[in-house]
Amino acid sequence: MAGSSPSPQLPGSRADHDRMPPANDAEAASAGDTRLYRRQGLSLRWKFPLFLGALLVFTIVILSTLVLSGIRANQREQTEYQLQDQSRNMEMRIRQEYLTGARLTPEQFMQRRGSELAVDLGLSGNMRVIVYDAQGQLVGDSQPLARRTDTSSALPYALQGKTAYITQGSSILYLAPVQGPDGLLGAVQLHLSIAQQQDFYHNTLLLCMRTGAVVLLVSFVIGWFYIRRQTSDIHKLMAESRSIAGGQYPNEQQSLLRRRDELGQLGDGIVHMGGMIRRSIQELQSEKQQLEQAVTRLSELEQLQKAFIGNISHELKTPATSIQAYADLLEMYGDDPQLVHEASASISSEIRRLISLIEDSIRLSLLDKYDFEMSTEALQLNDVLQEAIERTCGKAAAAGLQLTAEPIITEVQADHGHLMHILLNLLDNAVKYNLPEQGWIHIAPLDDHAHLTAPASSTPPSSSPMNKIRVAISNSGPLIPEEKWEAVFEPYTTLSSDRSRTGSGTGLGLPLARRLAERMGGRLYIHASGSQGNRIILELPRT
Repeated sequence: MAGSSPSPQLPGSRADHDRMPPANDAEAASAGDTRLYRRQGLSLRWKFPLFLGALLVFTIVILSTLVLSGIRANQREQTEYQLQDQSRNMEMRIRQEYLTGARLTPEQFMQRRGSELAVDLGLSGNMRVIVYDAQGQLVGDSQPLARRTDTSSALPYALQGKTAYITQGSSILYLAPVQGPDGLLGAVQLHLSIAQQQDFYHNTLLLCMRTGAVVLLVSFVIGWFYIRRQTSDIHKLMAESRSIAGGQYPNEQQSLLRRRDELGQLGDGIVHMGGMIRRSIQELQSEKQQLEQAVTRLSELEQLQKAFIGNISHELKTPATSIQAYADLLEMYGDDPQLVHEASASISSEIRRLISLIEDSIRLSLLDKYDFEMSTEALQLNDVLQEAIERTCGKAAAAGLQLTAEPIITEVQADHGHLMHILLNLLDNAVKYNLPEQGWIHIAPLDDHAHLTAPASSTPPSSSPMNKIRVAISNSGPLIPEEKWEAVFEPYTTLSSDRSRTGSGTGLGLPLARRLAERMGGRLYIHASGSQGNRIILELPRT
């Protein structure tokens, strides 16, 4: 936005090189006015009435179409009902005459009485009636001098016992069979005028068109006068925005428009925005330093993100290895149904864990900025531990390790997903970093009265030890130097590769496990490492 005070830019930004400064304030104001007036089109005071008119035309057309369609359908139903009723009455009259008169064949009866019956039926029905015999020969016409219409296409249907009709101009020719006691006597042809119905339909159409035109004109005029008042207030808002663009800010104590609708709120918003812009310009220099600090922080986060992407394979390799172990078991013992069922369930569980690992790894990389989603509940620790053991025993067996656990019958207050992640990560590490042969892993609870000294740098307990359960995960892995007990819990920190049979990880598993334990009110730390193996302590709050 151009004005008397050009917007400051950060040093080195692209705008310093691409945008040429105006020669003076007048040139800047002129350029700003040019941009403001560049988009000139059809005024809103015309757009709204035209839109309203188009909407009304559409509505009138739809309603008129529905009304006229209903009228036409009603006229058709009434005409068909009238013709069917007339044809039934005439059929009964002809059959009665046939039965009560001298006994004749149907052909003789129709030849002798056809003309007389046509005249009588035409007088009683107040319409022209033509009578045919069973061979389709005309035997009677109530108006013999009137012009006859070719019905050769519809007459065969009537002689087959069906009804048919032909619409010609303002008349309908309706043909219906006449059944006798011994079969078909012939057919009758009724002439019904629908001129009155057609006139009513056309008059209704004209009424809809005239009414629609009047409604459209009145609505357009009313809409134009209504929107004219609205656009005048919009012009005031536009003028105020131009003043703000020129560096003239309004008084925040006064209202721009005396309205209580959306335009009034918009006017108050523009006034408030002008005051905010004025204060923002005054505070921009002080905020510049904060912005530079934010840019520096973003750069650091970007570096962490790159390191995270390069090392995420550690968290993904653990479940993938478990899936591979079950796949190897299936290949060796594929004929065991129970093994197939257990392996399928475990593979499915590991796949779900892969998804969970990706989400938790992202949370770890952004831990300084975001909090974990935590849903703690009362959990039976032994059930969760057994589930973790079942999901790890396949990989432990494949590595030739003996995995044992003592029952831990107690309830803890924890998040099931996070607790499962901690246990699986500890067991996976115990399998990975272990003796190549005759190794072991043992899980057991610790006595509440046992005295254990946690590292000084670990998170202090949030409650007394009596309110916590301590679980020891021990294994026959190689020595971890005491000076590195805390280092292994730092993100992206790994020990030397000679500790691992399969290669060291990327240092994401244990840091995430400790952060999760701390978020649930517990602790995770290394208690011992030596010739008797390694022992890691997991503390969790009781319910």
